[in-house]
Amino acid sequence: MHEETIVSTRMDRELRKRVIQPGDYTIVPYEDSRCKIKLSEVKCTNKGGEDCEIDPDSVIFSDDFPGILLIGDSDNFIDKDIELILQQMCSGEKSAVSLTYRDNDENLVKQVSCNIELLEVTEEQVISDWSWQRLHEAAMHHKEQGVLLVKQKRLPDAFRRFSKALKLVVAVEPATEYKEITDLRVKLYNNLAHIQLEYNEYSAAYDLCNRALKYEPDNIKALYRRGLARVGLHEYEDAWKDINTVLRIDANNKAAQQKIKELKLILENMNKNYNSVIKKMFR
Repeated sequence: MHEETIVSTRMDRELRKRVIQPGDYTIVPYEDSRCKIKLSEVKCTNKGGEDCEIDPDSVIFSDDFPGILLIGDSDNFIDKDIELILQQMCSGEKSAVSLTYRDNDENLVKQVSCNIELLEVTEEQVISDWSWQRLHEAAMHHKEQGVLLVKQKRLPDAFRRFSKALKLVVAVEPATEYKEITDLRVKLYNNLAHIQLEYNEYSAAYDLCNRALKYEPDNIKALYRRGLARVGLHEYEDAWKDINTVLRIDANNKAAQQKIKELKLILENMNKNYNSVIKKMFR
């Protein structure tokens, strides 16, 4: 009888597994491995011991799950935890697993248990051996998933997707030889900057916009978002320059038109206050 082992643990959740049937220890899933799995005896209970829904956003525990998943391609937190467990399993292995979730006070919220059988693992070529076309295709997939997550207002998950796409893009060197890669890199910098602005991370957004503008100096989104970042950093005169540059490129940009009005009022008030201080100094 195999003993239960802890796969991962932290204050708000714990993942455990117990091997029922050993597998081939020479074949273990890793990032981007394609896994064929079978779930059985699925159960979810709340703190009162009553049956409850696992999670409406879970793909692995949905009725439509085809039984195939790609390690590293999940967005839902429970699905990502299942991926962690799978990476501690071998091809052909069957294990009983439990996922325990707690709140900030360490009170039980829900517990998910099931049997997982890892039927097959398709070993993928290591990323360092991928062609630039395949890297671009994979990066585009993560970028498109990130855009969908932004629309769903799942910004942390979207940020993870965009970051993963950017890592794949950076793996293509030199990127300047491939216009598709450069264009995607700029879009990813812009998307990441957008999310950083949503969390008032102005310095990070500013840096990301600068990176985008390095490849495309007249990129309207990067200029506009750098202007927003500079407003957040109280660099109003530089923000004015960025927004004005946007309007020179696209005079009908409504967001820039509104922002330039706001900046004009801010700068006028700053000048009034400055003049008032000077008058008091020499009165």
